[in-house]
Amino acid sequence: MLFSSWVVFLCLIQFSLGFNYSSPFLMEEEDALLTVPQLIRKYGYEVEEHEVVTEDGYLLTMFRIPSRKEARQYPIFMMHSLFSSCADWVVIGRKHGLAYLLADRGYDIWLGNARGNRYSKKHQRLSTVSSQFWDFTFHEIGYYDVPALIDYVLDRTGVPRLHYIGFSQGAMTSFVALSSRPEYNVKIVQLHALSPAVYMYRSGSALIRLLASLVMPIEDSLRSVGKYEFLPFSEQQYFLYRWLCPAPEQTICRVIVYDVVGPNPKQLDVKTVRVFLGHFPAGASLKQVRHYAQIINDGIFRQLDYNDPKKNIQFYGSNNVPRYNLSLVTTPVSTYYGYNDNTVIYLNVLQLESELPNVVSSYPVPDKRFSHVDFILANNVKEVLYKEIIKNVELADQTATFE
Repeated sequence: MLFSSWVVFLCLIQFSLGFNYSSPFLMEEEDALLTVPQLIRKYGYEVEEHEVVTEDGYLLTMFRIPSRKEARQYPIFMMHSLFSSCADWVVIGRKHGLAYLLADRGYDIWLGNARGNRYSKKHQRLSTVSSQFWDFTFHEIGYYDVPALIDYVLDRTGVPRLHYIGFSQGAMTSFVALSSRPEYNVKIVQLHALSPAVYMYRSGSALIRLLASLVMPIEDSLRSVGKYEFLPFSEQQYFLYRWLCPAPEQTICRVIVYDVVGPNPKQLDVKTVRVFLGHFPAGASLKQVRHYAQIINDGIFRQLDYNDPKKNIQFYGSNNVPRYNLSLVTTPVSTYYGYNDNTVIYLNVLQLESELPNVVSSYPVPDKRFSHVDFILANNVKEVLYKEIIKNVELADQTATFE
């Protein structure tokens, strides 16, 4: 009786989760095991690899898809989400991935990678096994990485401005950069913020809230055994996830994914999940996760509170932890949000908009089931989101002065 009840329960879970076999994407299973430049070349695009040095010595890898046309357009810089890499923009393949769609329209595409992910795990002096290498949060990504990557693109292309497209953390760190170093506002034609993870305290995910409440003991435990990285990339992870979450149900993976990002099973294909989990997670620092827990728990967009007056005074000159002044973000901003996003609730995006001085567009994705991961993986993402982004990019290009 107990066994039969358990079987019925699992069947109900699988029915409620749903699974989709009708992916429109041009991808293959082997794509899970390819690097980003291998993916780009496989699907017929040129790719260049560039190494960018930050002020504090990190060596960041950036991939470029050069423009196929001679059209006079501003370059586009794209920044990925937490625990991820620039695979966010290409993993669903040509004719659908946003980087490819923009490249097809003649744009010069630059794909950034934040310090600590699989493509940016080098430093001029520090080893990745040292605690000093991992002594950063999203603040350093915004304060050092984003400006260094922007300056590199502008220097190589010889133009004064670029478009910035950021997803989740990639959007949030742009606000760190532009509020902390406001001179960078004039270097951006328009900032496209996809589900910007600035305010996260309304998160609808039980797992996110649990992790935020337990982050200190988790961090202490890992540090005690010399681990300072969280969810590092492994070449074996694809095979691990295939074993843990066999097709077609993928029950464990989908339960976790749906809690964290919001359920939208009709738009998340079985193969897409498998391929994406060959690229995600790509690594982050423990300290970075602690900083996220802070903004989730207290709802304040500010630098890291060390919970120690002496340390706060050492770093900030006061026990009052500095907030990011969003009124200094004067670049034109377009926001994009989903009503079923469990990670960045749409109300949090609206709060962000209310604090920015130059929001030129606010776009709720018309699919009411659109979740956080759908910004990069949904079957319908091109139709319901990417076409709008491309339209806004091209409109900004037409009205901006190219000088």
